[in-house]
Amino acid sequence: MSYLPVVAGVAVVNMLAIASPGPAFFLVSRAAAGRSRSQGLATGLGVTLAASLWALAAIFGVGMLMTRFTTLYGIVQLAGGAYLIWLGLSAWSASHQADAPAQVAPVAAASPWRALLTGVSLTLTNPKVVIYFTSIFVALFPGDTPLWVRLVVLAIVLVEEFVWWGLVAYVFSYARVQAAYQRFRGVLDRVLGVAFIAFGARIVALARL
Repeated sequence: MSYLPVVAGVAVVNMLAIASPGPAFFLVSRAAAGRSRSQGLATGLGVTLAASLWALAAIFGVGMLMTRFTTLYGIVQLAGGAYLIWLGLSAWSASHQADAPAQVAPVAAASPWRALLTGVSLTLTNPKVVIYFTSIFVALFPGDTPLWVRLVVLAIVLVEEFVWWGLVAYVFSYARVQAAYQRFRGVLDRVLGVAFIAFGARIVALARL
């Protein structure tokens, strides 16, 4: 059996999923535009690592196990929703600081390690990522799929995530983009805060324990 069509299909589907705007995109672009390229890259690397961990978990059936145990999955949903709400409130709070007349300089950058942990935390607590990778491996791979094929797909996921988030960080760290962000940072942070809170509230509302 040739696994090339399946592997190619996963590569295309995963790339489309990554490129779809969501919490991770807003987080990485904000880090790059509001702080620096290194902050955006570190945040994107955190998202990449966490997404790869979920993909690895799906390969060995952990993702399916989680979706079958509703209590465990519900806990992940609550944690993820609460974290998104916290990010939203933090962005909203930062928007008021941006509106202060005394603040002219950009916000001081956090450490790259903290940015990386933020990216990891966001993706590890996003229940949609669990469902996404589990559905891919269940729907597209037969039960007798060799381990090497699954590991190839894992490598593809890792590379695609890394390249995409690196590109996002690079684009949004341009001086003009950063200048535009700083000019409208108060408004943009409020919009981002509302979006994160809405994402989080919806996840919490759908949580089942």
